[in-house]
This record gives sequence, structure tokens and C-alpha cells, in this order.
Amino acid sequence: MKPSLANIVTSAARGAFVAWLLLAGVAYSAHNKVTAAKSETETKAEHVEFNHNGHQQAADGRIVVEAANGGILLETSDGVLWTIERGDIVSRKKLAEPFKPLPPKELSERLISEMPAEFRTYTTPHYVVVYNTSRTYAQWTSSLLERLYKAFTNYWEGQGLELREPEFALPVFLFANRQQYDQASREDLPGGTGSIIGFYSLRSNRINMFDLTGVEAVRGSGSRGSIKEINQMLSQLAAVPLVATVVHEATHQIAFNCGLQQRFADIPLWQCEGMAVYFEAPDLASTRGWRGIGRVNYPRLETFRNNLPNWQPGSMETLVRDSRRLRDPRTAADAYADAWALNYYLIKYQPKAYTEYLKALASKQPLIDDAPEARLAEFRAHFGDLNKVEQEFLKQMARVK
Repeated sequence: MKPSLANIVTSAARGAFVAWLLLAGVAYSAHNKVTAAKSETETKAEHVEFNHNGHQQAADGRIVVEAANGGILLETSDGVLWTIERGDIVSRKKLAEPFKPLPPKELSERLISEMPAEFRTYTTPHYVVVYNTSRTYAQWTSSLLERLYKAFTNYWEGQGLELREPEFALPVFLFANRQQYDQASREDLPGGTGSIIGFYSLRSNRINMFDLTGVEAVRGSGSRGSIKEINQMLSQLAAVPLVATVVHEATHQIAFNCGLQQRFADIPLWQCEGMAVYFEAPDLASTRGWRGIGRVNYPRLETFRNNLPNWQPGSMETLVRDSRRLRDPRTAADAYADAWALNYYLIKYQPKAYTEYLKALASKQPLIDDAPEARLAEFRAHFGDLNKVEQEFLKQMARVK
């Protein structure tokens, strides 16, 4: 039986490794014909009425994918993707006007209308931050994200990639405490956020997080009345992994909005996650962005090195061919270290091939699944024989200090 559009996306949203749940396993059967939408300038908006979670609702947007079985992937003007089965569609009607993403001011108004009265918005060149914590913390977060955006895009453009400005302003929701954040995240994480301090949703294109200065590990380290004081609090050792997680998720959001990756496309998880780890380490003392892009991630390196005695020939193949090791909570920590190490090695030692590989991934269309053998063939086409790459990878990574 061929999988349904909704079941595939729902299964990803409930995946075991929920910190990155919407980045895993979202693919439509390659045996089902899908039709991608035309460019924005050619696409007419559609009005769709459909059933969702037992309620009928309506939305205007563009059809990104139309499956042979009648299901659709609809993108609304605020950047949200709706997966709608044929049986849930009540009506469809083409509109006269073309699809247009909401400008930042209108997106800000749309987002704030969804939230309780105490929420406010703070807008920067690329972000719309919706918050009910302090305005200073919203400013600190948006400054961090703008620095990351500049560092990320400058880095890859310097490697020869052509990136584009995001169609949509990038939405970020900042909650005053973990409880509010957990409650607001149930659409994406039905089982609750658990220990996850922030995540990027492929479905909504939004980042959800909460005020890190309220975390027990950093709360007693001083006041947070100014951006300087927030920097001091979040620069201490206990806060480093918290900030790294925010940066990791923000890296995903940028990559999926600047043309480097396509939402709901079958991007190999080892590459997607390993590249995000590559950008994790900000320098909070610098106002100019990331000074250490690509520097060694020592916690990941330590995990990788500790596991080397158990490395088996062909371990790289299992990492590349599918995402099971990364999605299984029993093996995820080790697999993420392996994914970081492989991305680090390829970026450092095969930079041209890695850039061409990114270009190939950028061309992938939503909801089209790659078979494991196709993934391996694509890897070989860019980097060469897996056995030789694995040998050189292990040799070079053993020398990293």
C-alpha cells in the first residue's frame, strides 16, 4: 500500500528523535507522481477549504505539490505548509491574483493576532520575533540571529553557492518560560517538548524557543537588564550548549529559506544535521558575526573519537544510505557526532565537491523519496568510492586537534 501524504508527514512529526523531528523522513513515494508548483510570478493563489483535526477551515495559498492521488501540499502567505489529503479537501477555487508572501509588517500582524494579548513583535531585516519576554531579550536574540544569517550566507556564497533572499520574513517565537513554550508547541510536538529548548518546524517555517536566561543553570549568574548582561549570562560554560541549540535550529531555518535546501525535500539527514552542527559555535563577544565558523566542535569530536575503536568498515555507508541511526534515540548521539565529523572532513578536504553536492541537494523537490541506493550513488558521484573516502576520512579525523 502506498503511503498517504498526511501519514508521511505525521509520522515525521512524531519521530523518536523529536529535537529534529521535522527534518527526518518527510518524503512522498517516488512511485506516486507529483507536480511541483511553478515559480512565484506564475503561480495563481488558490482558496482551499479543508478538514483539519476535526474542524473545517479555509486558507489561501499556492499549491507546491499535487499528488496523483489528489492530495496537495499548500503553502500559505505566512509560509506555513499544509499537507491535505484528497478526502479532506472540501473545495478548491483558483483566485485571480498571484500568490504573494506577506510583507514583514503584515506577517507581524498575522502572527501577533494568533497570540494572547501580552505578546509583542520585534522586526529586523530578516526576522519577525514574536515575544512575551523582555524586549531586551528579543533584541538580543534577533541580533544573534542576524549575525548568524550574515555569517551563514557570506560563508556559502564565498564557496561559490548562489543563495537568494528569503521569500518570507523568518518567524521566531520567544516565550517567557518553558511551560508556555511547551503548550504552544503541541501542534508540532504532540508529546511535549521534553528537554528540547528550541526547534525549527518545517511545517510552519517557525522557530519556537523560550528565554534562556530563565534556565536554572544560568539564572543565578547575574541580572539580565541589558544586552551586555545577557551576553555575560549566556557566555558562561553552562549556557554554551543552550545557545548552540538555538543556533543549530536557526541554521536550519536559514538553509531552508535561502535556497540551499527545500522544505519537505528528501535531504540526507547526515548532511542536514552535520552542517547545522558545523555552525553551532557563536562568539557572543563579537558584534561582527561568527569568527570561528568550522572550528572543531570538541564535544562532538570527543564522542567520535571515543567510538572509533568500535568503528566497523561500512559504517559510513550506513550513515549515508538512510537516516535510521540519526533518528533512533539509542544511536542518535553517536550518529550526530559521526555526521558532524563527516561534514567537517568533506568541507575541509573536499570543498569543491561538497559545494557541488549542496547544489544537487538544493534542486530536490518536496515529497519525492530517494531510495537508499540512489543516495549512495549520489554520494559516490560527488566524492568518489565510499571505501576510499572512509579510509581517508578516518585518517584525517584522527589527526584533528
